[in-house]
Amino acid sequence: MLSSLQRFEAFVERLMEGSVGRIFRTPIQPSEIGRRLERAMESQKLSTVEGSIVPNDYLVRLNPEDMVQFADFLGPLCSQMEDWLLDLAEERDFGFIDHVRVQIAADPKVPRRTIQVEASIAQLPGYDPAAQQHWQRTEVYRAIEETGNVSPRFLRVVQGPLPEQTFLIRQKVTTIGRAPDNDIVLEVPEVSRHHARLEFHDGTFEIVDLGSTNGTLVNGNPVTRARLEEGDALTLGTVELQFLPYGVSPIAPDTFERP
Repeated sequence: MLSSLQRFEAFVERLMEGSVGRIFRTPIQPSEIGRRLERAMESQKLSTVEGSIVPNDYLVRLNPEDMVQFADFLGPLCSQMEDWLLDLAEERDFGFIDHVRVQIAADPKVPRRTIQVEASIAQLPGYDPAAQQHWQRTEVYRAIEETGNVSPRFLRVVQGPLPEQTFLIRQKVTTIGRAPDNDIVLEVPEVSRHHARLEFHDGTFEIVDLGSTNGTLVNGNPVTRARLEEGDALTLGTVELQFLPYGVSPIAPDTFERP
């Protein structure tokens, strides 16, 4: 029988597949947020004569660059996290004093790849799920504005040691390399620790080589900086990736052909 966390992670995979075509990697994974919520619940429980009471109101703060990666499915994700916390509480015989609410906010003061959770035991008079969804959509729009309204793209691995991994590009600057502090981590020896970066300028993306050992190729040609067109092939070491438009399913290698 699946644990609550496994059921939650399975839902997240289905949600992300329905939203963008295929499960993709982001600097912060939804399951990490779920674990932080679980820890906040456990660490702030209160013992009463009627049993343990745990927080019911949760605010997750993310850097706007991290939050914007979830822009297309943040509302359903928050709803599922609420359901998951209800399941956990039932399993552990915890109680709530009111509705369970999970909100995710963009906060530029939060460092990249960091999750901050505020949890409280609170009355929520007049709680309205529709108003909650509206608040969350507004927060998403604010994160998109703060990150520069970047037109999203996909970057899909089509050849090499990391087949079929797909990355959503939705930042002004996206770093690529072997080191774990990159936005896109390619753990391949032939990829330099900080190999290249994608930059968004005036509605278009450019690839910039960062002095990598094995170089960066666009459609087979070595480049130090080059403008990208949808369908272009990027080669970093032994990894070949395809630059795809947002909305094109990135599952099959032949889904998109350059015009």
